[in-house]
This record gives sequence, C-alpha cells and structure tokens, in this order.
Amino acid sequence: MALSDFLVSLVTFIAIYGLFGLGLNLKFGFTGLIDFGHVAYFMVGGYVTAVVTMPAQVTGYDGLGGYALPALLGGVPGGAIAGWLLGVAVGMLAAAFVSLLVGVPTLRLREDYLAITALGIATILNEVVLSEVWLFNGPFGIRSIHEPAAGLFPLGLGSFTTNLVVFGGLSVLVFGYAAYRLAAYVRRSSGRQRALAVAVAVAFSLWYFVQPLLGATNAVVALQTNVTFLFDPNAGPNGGLDYDRFFMLLSLSFLAAGYWWCQRTINSPYGRVLRAVRDDEDVPRALGKETFRYKIQALLFGSALAGAAGALYTIHIGFISPDQFGAMITFFAFASVIIGGTANNAGVVLGTAVFWAINSGTQFLNDYFPSEYAVQLAAARLILIGVILIVILYYRPEGVLGEQDYDVSLPKSDAPAPNPDEALGGESDD
Repeated sequence: MALSDFLVSLVTFIAIYGLFGLGLNLKFGFTGLIDFGHVAYFMVGGYVTAVVTMPAQVTGYDGLGGYALPALLGGVPGGAIAGWLLGVAVGMLAAAFVSLLVGVPTLRLREDYLAITALGIATILNEVVLSEVWLFNGPFGIRSIHEPAAGLFPLGLGSFTTNLVVFGGLSVLVFGYAAYRLAAYVRRSSGRQRALAVAVAVAFSLWYFVQPLLGATNAVVALQTNVTFLFDPNAGPNGGLDYDRFFMLLSLSFLAAGYWWCQRTINSPYGRVLRAVRDDEDVPRALGKETFRYKIQALLFGSALAGAAGALYTIHIGFISPDQFGAMITFFAFASVIIGGTANNAGVVLGTAVFWAINSGTQFLNDYFPSEYAVQLAAARLILIGVILIVILYYRPEGVLGEQDYDVSLPKSDAPAPNPDEALGGESDD
C-alpha cells in the first residue's frame, strides 16, 4: 500500500472514531456518565443503517430487510444520496432508542454500578446479534453494504494534467492550511505544549515526506505522490479522485458536523446544566432542574453520534459482523478521550488521532520482523499506548489539552460598565 493510501485510510479511521469519541465525551466528559457499553450503539447504528439501505433478497443473507431506501428514492435527482442519509438517520434513531431502553432503568444507579451494568448490557446485545440469525444474519454478518454515490467514482475532470493540478492543488492547500494552523498554535503556546507540537510536526514530516525518499528508485515521484494525496493516478484512465478519498472527505464532513453540534451544545445554557450535573448533581436539582431528564438526553445524543459513526464504519470496512464490536472498542474510545482531554471536543479528536496513529502507524514494523511475531507486535502496540496513557495521566491528569474553555455570555448587568467619559466622546483620566 502506498503511503498516501495509508494516510487516507488512517484519516478515515480517525474521523469515524473521532465521531464515536465525541458521543462518549458528551456522556462521560460533560455529563459524568460512565458508559462502558458505548460500543453497543455503534453496533446498532451500523447494523440498522446497513439493513435499511441494502437491497432485498441478498444471497447468503437470512436476516431482516433489506429495505433499499436509496433505490426507493433513486427516481428523483439526488434521491439515492437522500435515501442513504435517511438510512443513517434511522440508524441514529435506533441507537438512541436502544440507549433510552437501557438508560431508563440504569441511570439512577451509582457511577460504578452504571458502568458495569452498561458493559453487561452491551455484551448481551452482542450475543443476541451473534446467535439470532433471523435478526441480522448472526455470525455470517452482512456483506452487501450500500456505498453512497459509488457510481460517480473514480471522478475525473479531464486530462491527467488537469486532474493532477486540481486534486493535487487541493492536497497542497490542505497541507498548507494545516501548517498555518500549527504555526499559529506554536506561537500561542509555550513550554511543553509548544515542544510537543513541534515534535509531532517533525515526526510526521520525517515519516510521511522523508522516509519514503530513502531507498526510492524515483524520489521525485515518491514525494509528489505523497504531497498530492487526494490525486490517485490509478483512478480511471486519467487519474482522479477515487472512492476511498471521497469517503475520507465524507467522514470528515460528518466529524465536522458532529464537532460543530457538540460545541454549540456545551456552550449553551443546556450544556452548562450538563456540566453542573457532572460536577454536583445536587446543585442543579436544588435550582429546580430535573437532572434525570438531562442525563437521559445526554445518553440519547451521545448514542446517536455513535450510531452515525457505526454507519460510516460499515461502509469503510465493507462488511459487518458481531465480532467487530467487542468491548475493547469502548475502551479505545475512553483512551482517546483521556489522552486528548476529558470534556474537550478538540482533545477527543486529537486523542483519537494519537491513538490510531500509534495503533495503525506502527503496523509497518511488521515488515521488519518475521511473521510469527505478528501477535506479539500487536500486543506491543497496545502496551505502548498503555505506557503513553500512564505518562499522560501522571504529568497531565486532565489530558494533553485539558478541559476546554467555554463561551459564556454574561448578562448586560454583569458586564463592565463603560467609562462615562469615553461613552460621551471625551478623554479618560488614564
């Protein structure tokens, strides 16, 4: 696999699991709900979206569905995409509904009992999906995953040169914007944060731009392929944008939408109530807030985000089965949240990127060891992530970015009074 293709796959994973982590952060980071069964809603969203979008009477599938929503709406312009988005919405609603059934009897439990109960329910749901073939085809899973807009790709705009200039130019703009944002962050930060940002940038540059040049027969072509990562020279007769790159952009758009919605929510009065519930539930209750209702809503919203992530995950993998949704997925998300910063949406995305960069990026080490050590290397990656987690918890218990600041607009009566002289256009005493 070319390094640019690996980067596309890695960014897609980060976008999907970042969305999954945002849902967990809404529950755990902002509301204080320890949901060890978060992966169950990831699974429900993936399965339901797959079933309502797949065609009927698929060979080898004996479960419910398919309902072929994209095909039903395909007669109108844009109907196929709308049908898929409707399928994702159905998957999110199904995940939220399951979380409602779980939350009503369990959210009054103490935190540790809630965590254990949620883990047990997620395990039971996984076993039900695994053993009941009539439901979602049991252990055989679903192989007919609908891919939205797949017929439009590979997408080309004309000659090879035109495609290279357009898609390669967009790639250069992406790297340029990322470098600009990183430079701005380095200027604002100081101490360990600045050193960490510089170290990450140098490590990425060495890995992505310098390392492929070592031993390459044509260093210029190797560098150009990595820089113009959105341009696939093998996509169609003249190169262009292939489906994997389109799906990466689609996943990033979902992540951006989820991030925007979470930011809007936690910076609103509603978000302040959620944080008050997390810090001391008796305080908002004494002020007349029905805290149980807020906790249920946080559970629903966080599970719906997990359901959307599950819908994207099924397309990226191209196959769905119960063994893909083990409890370890939830703990991966917890690790990402803790690494980046609990109650910090940007920290969740950063933590997810760090986690999956280590977990997936170190797979290149397999090429330097005999194949019989593959299992040990996989375990070593998890050990490395565990060591990083311990170091972060020791030096920065609040995570790399810590808890985020909030946009709290003060009432006018609490705002600083204007200087009377300035208000009248005169000069102040200062």
